[in-house]
Amino acid sequence: MPSFFLMGSVMVPLIGSFFCLLFPRKFREGWAAGIVAVSFVFLLFLISPIIRGELINIDILSVAGSYFDFSFFADGISLIFALIFSFIGLVALIYSISYMKNSENQREYYFTTSLMIASLLGVSFSKNLILFYVFWEIAALTTWRLVGFYREKKVVLIADKTFLMTFLGSSFMLMGFSLIYVQTGTLDLFHLRGSFIPDINTALFLIFLGIIAKSAILPLHTWLSDAHPVAPSPMSAILSGVEVEVGLLAFLRIFVWMSGISWSWILSLAVISSLIGAGAALLEKDIKRIIAYSTVSQVGYILLGFALLKEMGIIAGLLYFMVHAIAKASLFLGAGVVERRYGTRDIAKLGGMMKTSPLFGVGFLFSCFSIAGFPPFGGFYAKLMVIMSAVKEGHLWIATLAIVAAILTMLYLLRLFNAIFMGKEEESGEFAAPGKLMVGCVVLLGIISLAIGVFIAQAMGLPVAAVAGMFK
Repeated sequence: MPSFFLMGSVMVPLIGSFFCLLFPRKFREGWAAGIVAVSFVFLLFLISPIIRGELINIDILSVAGSYFDFSFFADGISLIFALIFSFIGLVALIYSISYMKNSENQREYYFTTSLMIASLLGVSFSKNLILFYVFWEIAALTTWRLVGFYREKKVVLIADKTFLMTFLGSSFMLMGFSLIYVQTGTLDLFHLRGSFIPDINTALFLIFLGIIAKSAILPLHTWLSDAHPVAPSPMSAILSGVEVEVGLLAFLRIFVWMSGISWSWILSLAVISSLIGAGAALLEKDIKRIIAYSTVSQVGYILLGFALLKEMGIIAGLLYFMVHAIAKASLFLGAGVVERRYGTRDIAKLGGMMKTSPLFGVGFLFSCFSIAGFPPFGGFYAKLMVIMSAVKEGHLWIATLAIVAAILTMLYLLRLFNAIFMGKEEESGEFAAPGKLMVGCVVLLGIISLAIGVFIAQAMGLPVAAVAGMFK
């Protein structure tokens, strides 16, 4: 039965997304949200066997000696990422019902969004590296279409830049996979795990270029801050909440789980990326660009935890991935609420929204607190564990810089909240009030951000089980 749920979680949204091209508008929105909801429910049924230590494996098409197998497997790592991918995708689609109701090209929007979520689930569970790459590229193509959704000349240029930068990285990744196949004769992750690969450092470096391009890590980060301001807000929630973090899944799966290799300079790159992203966010005035640079900063934090190659750091990275994805999606959806009400994202022209929308303000504040790492929010425990793990491994200066990055995060998020919600109330002019469904999604994610910290022992159950399975 677990195999059925694993296969269904990928195939239902993958196949179901194409029906969005056929259904009329009144069915399309509910259908897109419904297929992702079914996928999420299927994933919930996998939690119990995974925590018990089971490994769920499906070989649909497997040919001995072939470089390609159509096969999937689920362990704690893949399930954590898949759960977050599907949940954030579901909330974004629900939010879209109100946000996108007056937009053109909705048929394309719901098709590409649900297909993107399916492709991210495919990446999570792929057992073969070429299958992994196929789903990775489907995600890139859907990202290109959604970033360029409004089709203005400037928007299309930014979408093209997004695709070209990520495609360049994935081309290097494919070269790395090819090098591995030439030396081993297989691209099956189980066969590769722990096996001797003569020139593995060269292959891993090429793969790493694909990872940092997808995850917007320094120096291949510039596309993200350009893409967010032009993309629809629910797309931004998926893009920063889950899409860029699929690169972290690749690092965890290939570097940590498969080969057990990292390099000390990756720690430096991660913390420098975190610092520069935080500094840029502190200087920006556009809400979406602030949150985009925040993603650059926080992804660096997660990579830092993973790159330590130690249990505490990996658990912290997984926990912070969960925290960041949920809270960052909330902030981007919140940015859509603000823009819909005031017609601007310039924080210099905003203020006083706490008086008119206190519930929305509280939900947004909870998400800010979670990413900033205020106790008792989940981000506090995750960041503390990353720093403690770095200190334990003797990387004192890395830990010090990580603390500085955390302080900068607090500063720019409090600045963002203060600019939008405090001070004198601004007139909304002719712009309509955002729908209750949009506000409700932001508040829901804000409450979950708090709940993760309050029920931290329960929230850490799956990450702890996942990491325990890695170090058996």
